[in-house]
Amino acid sequence: MSTAKTPPHNTVIDARQAIFDKIFKENQELRNRNQELKQTLENFEGLAREREAQHQRFEVLEEKILKAETLNRLAVEVQKCLAADFTIPIANIALLETVRKDSGIDFQIILEQTSPETEGSPLPALTSISETMYQRFFPNHALMITQNPAQNLIELFEYEAASEPVIGSAAFIPLLSHARTIGVLNLASPDPEKFIPGTPTDAVESLGRKLAMVIENNLLTAQLQTLLRTDPLTKLYNRRVLDEVLPIEFARANRYDHPLSLIMIDLDDFKPINDNYGHAAGDQILQAVGALIKNNLRRHDIGIRYGGDEFTIILPDTDRQQAQMVADKLTELAGKSKISVNPETGISFKISAGLATCPDFPATSAEQLQEAADKALYAIKESKKTR
Repeated sequence: MSTAKTPPHNTVIDARQAIFDKIFKENQELRNRNQELKQTLENFEGLAREREAQHQRFEVLEEKILKAETLNRLAVEVQKCLAADFTIPIANIALLETVRKDSGIDFQIILEQTSPETEGSPLPALTSISETMYQRFFPNHALMITQNPAQNLIELFEYEAASEPVIGSAAFIPLLSHARTIGVLNLASPDPEKFIPGTPTDAVESLGRKLAMVIENNLLTAQLQTLLRTDPLTKLYNRRVLDEVLPIEFARANRYDHPLSLIMIDLDDFKPINDNYGHAAGDQILQAVGALIKNNLRRHDIGIRYGGDEFTIILPDTDRQQAQMVADKLTELAGKSKISVNPETGISFKISAGLATCPDFPATSAEQLQEAADKALYAIKESKKTR
């Protein structure tokens, strides 16, 4: 007779339950793993869609860049697109100071500044960066991404931090074309996670390369336009600019209720200088007056050689008292100047300056404002003759 014992009924049930629990647990783990894989796949698909959408947005931006007729318009389009399509609310282009000085871009800005697209922007589309500062931050022309930008770099945006969002993160992309340094594309956001060091930068670097090439082409066009509007002797703008800019500034002053001043300048007793010392000496004096004007104006003031020994200065957003200070300063500096014709001979010269300011003078057109300044100049010259 067998002596084997039959396992208790409860023991069999426990073993089966253990096996069932194990299988159930493994199945659950597989389901969880499948769910994780599904979620990962969906994330990859979402990322791919986002990359594709971003790529398309960059294509639209690049198309607008290529269509921009001027450098200022290009910068404005970049600023608008980055804010609207890439949630980058703080962006502009900082040109190297030497590039900006030679480009004539400031004149472009003046011609376009009454456009609705360029008015009211919280920060300028184009700013400047010095060569010294560029070498300090971009010695190897390398892109910089930072969540704590230096104050010097923040100042490139030229906006009031008190009235604008605090910068949480930023990216600065050097602009190079054919080994020539043009400037920096500045991008910033209040979001500290918008630009994170170590993240891929292919898209913005590609944008920087294309921007640089287009900017270089626009610079050549701007320089040509500047040459056409520049007096070759004094390096001031020529009379053509007065005809172009004064109506624009007059319209802007009326629209925004800002003052606008116009100074007319004439050399005193210039004919005797030419008669006694020759036209070469006269040219030296004209150059000296041009330099005085150029060196004592703000960036958006316009110095013009009107013709012969006459000069004009357009002073936007300048009231009569401020304009009078400019006129008095130039008159004083001219009176202290002396031109050396030869080692033994030096020539002194003086200028007269008349001004008109609207709305102090009730001009209804740019021409009336110019006539008023001309009459003021004539009155001053007549008073000097009387004295």
